[in-house]
Amino acid sequence: MNLIDLGWTPDRHTHFAPHAAEGLAPGRVLSEHRNAWTVATAHGELMAELCGKMRHEAQSRGDLPAVGDWVAAQCLPAERKAVIRAVLPRRSHFRRLVSGARTEQQVLAANVDTVFLVNGLDGDFNPRRIERYLTQAW
Repeated sequence: MNLIDLGWTPDRHTHFAPHAAEGLAPGRVLSEHRNAWTVATAHGELMAELCGKMRHEAQSRGDLPAVGDWVAAQCLPAERKAVIRAVLPRRSHFRRLVSGARTEQQVLAANVDTVFLVNGLDGDFNPRRIERYLTQAW
């Protein structure tokens, strides 16, 4: 898998350098599952979980990996698994408040370069909703 095609840049390489010294590999989060993530690495797509230290030190869901994040991972290609050890700094992110009474932020996507807003023209068309989406994308 070619990480450059997924958005790897020289700037990201600079942020990753300390992790490379520890023998970790870069990866990009493709999807998030309850307590696991699918990560694209040079070894292909691997199912990943957080290391205990990251899980313990996370103060909110915003500290956990989100779709689009670049991570430093310990790859176990023979097992088709990886362990996420760190999340590289985000350039951008979409976030919202989690549902319910809590005031915690939930990151929906990170490092977004292009946004497409699509809405049907049927009975559910709502210009105010599109305005809210445009505001959030901005």
